[in-house]
This record gives sequence, C-alpha cells and structure tokens, in this order.
Amino acid sequence: MKILYAVLFSLLLWSCSSEKEATAITIEWDFQRIDREMASAKSEAEMATLLSKHPEISVGYFGATPSNAPYLAQDLFRLYANPDLRKFYDQSQEAGFFGGDALEKELKEAFTKIQQEFPGVKTPKIRTVFSGFGGVGGGEFTAQNLVVSDSLIIVGLDYFMGSKGLYKAPNVYEYQLRKLEPQALVAQIILQYSAYLIKQTDNDVSLLSDMIWYGKGYVFTKTILPSVPDSLLFGYTQQEIAETNAFQKEVWEHFIDRKLLFNTDKAIKSKYLDERPKTTEIGPACPGGIGRWLGWRIVDSYWKQKPKTTLAKILTDPEANRLFLDSGYRGEADKK
Repeated sequence: MKILYAVLFSLLLWSCSSEKEATAITIEWDFQRIDREMASAKSEAEMATLLSKHPEISVGYFGATPSNAPYLAQDLFRLYANPDLRKFYDQSQEAGFFGGDALEKELKEAFTKIQQEFPGVKTPKIRTVFSGFGGVGGGEFTAQNLVVSDSLIIVGLDYFMGSKGLYKAPNVYEYQLRKLEPQALVAQIILQYSAYLIKQTDNDVSLLSDMIWYGKGYVFTKTILPSVPDSLLFGYTQQEIAETNAFQKEVWEHFIDRKLLFNTDKAIKSKYLDERPKTTEIGPACPGGIGRWLGWRIVDSYWKQKPKTTLAKILTDPEANRLFLDSGYRGEADKK
C-alpha cells in the first residue's frame, strides 16, 4: 500500500509539473543593445551600415531625413571618438548602471508578466542608444530619454544615468532627476507603455478622468513591478511620500472644497497634473503632480474594494466616474 501511495504521489507531482510547463508564458523577444554596437563601430562607414540596418534608430529616435541622414553616421562616429563622451559611455557600462544583461532580464520579466495579465498583447521591440543627450548635428537631430509605442521602445540610456552620472541631462531639475536614476528606468518604461492598454471615455475631459487615467498607469506599473520604490515611480522624496500619505485627507478636501474633480479647464488641470516642484495651490510642501498621485489612490482603493477584478478589467473599463464612486475613496489613508 505504501508503494502505491508513493507511485500516486509521484504521478501527481509529475502532472502538476507538466501542467505548469504547459502554461508557461513565452513572448516574442526582440531586445538589442544598439548603444554597444555604436560604441564598437571602427569607422564612419561601419556606423552608417549599422544605422541603415536600424531605421527605427536613425529615423525613429534621431529624426533623420533623407537629406541629412548621411551626416548622422559621421556625427555619431566623431562623438564616440570624443574622450569625454567615451568616458561617460564607459561609465554607463559599469554594473551600477547598464553593464551586463540585468536591464534585458528585468524588461523581459516585466513583459512576460504583462503577457500573463493581457494574453495576446504583442511585446514591443526594444532598442537602446547612447548619444550624449543628442549631441550630434548641432541640434539637427533629435534625442530624448524614451520613445515608447505599443510596437517599439527606444531607450536613451544617457538620460538615465541619474545623480551619479558624469553628466546630467540638460534642462532637468532636481525634482525630475529622481525618475531618471538607473534603477527607475524599467519602471518608467512600463509606466509609459501602460498608456497603450488603458481605456477611458473619449468625451470625458474632466480632471477626475485624467487623474484616474494616471492612477491606472501607476497601479499597472506597481503590479508588474511590485518591488519598485514609490520614490522612483512618482519622483517624490521619501519625506514627500510620507507627508503626502499622512496629509492625504487635507489634499482630498482641497479638491472637494474647490470643486476640482469635474473641472475641465486645461490651465487648472495642469496645476494638479503637470510635473512641477510643488503644488503650491495646496501648500508649499505638497509635491507636484499631486493629481496623478491622488488618481493612484482612487484606483488602488477601487481594487481593494473589488479584489477579484482583474488588472485588465481595471485598465480597460472606460468609465472613470463609476470607478471613482465604487472605490469609496474619500481621502482616507491605508489602515496599518
């Protein structure tokens, strides 16, 4: 009898293992470190060949046109020959930045989880570049930290070198730098990508609708990347996070007292949604973009009220006002 139980137990384990393997998620993965190929080019001709193979880089990232495309390879090759840029690039290949294959592993894990939550969604191609903040062509070519669509993501690694990078991206303030730390990169990619999965009612242009749209993106990102610190996601300092949590009742009352939720005025909405050092309309210590943070609190509260609801259902339900009413959120902090 003991032998029979052992055999049955072994068969059960084998069955469970086989079922797990059968349901394993596989995705079409196309990730290329173009920055490393650019850095390895031995001549302008080699750089030109590389760019010709990747029009998504030359056109999609640098904005090259048929008339100026021949100069892009020349400028990039000369840029990498510059000792200062080369030193900056070499820093990016250190373990604390983007050396090794940690970035690819983190992104693949994230997009595999996205596939689990949204079966059938196509995984975008991902490319990395490094251009010294677009220091090519004297402003003739474009460059930015991220180019994100549902089919292609291009990452400007130089923009995500953060506070310890040899150089800082131009026109970036201290309060913006927190979201440009190397450890923030994957979260910022997933946050921007969420825009292609979220649905909202097209004719609802209220502040509440925009808040919940942002809130859905934050809930999505925190679900896919549960260990990402709020400081890297929202760009708030630890003190700002603590104080915002502690005083969210006061923040909420400000929105209610001034009848902001259903306001459609673009100038007013921008005060509560745009990136700013502080939301001074509420108080000198209130961080910028507080409407986005409040939108996350609403959507997060909704999910806690309806824990059996899938992430996909939350993101694709277009009725922002109904989600708000069902959330029951009225400025309450989470109970410890």
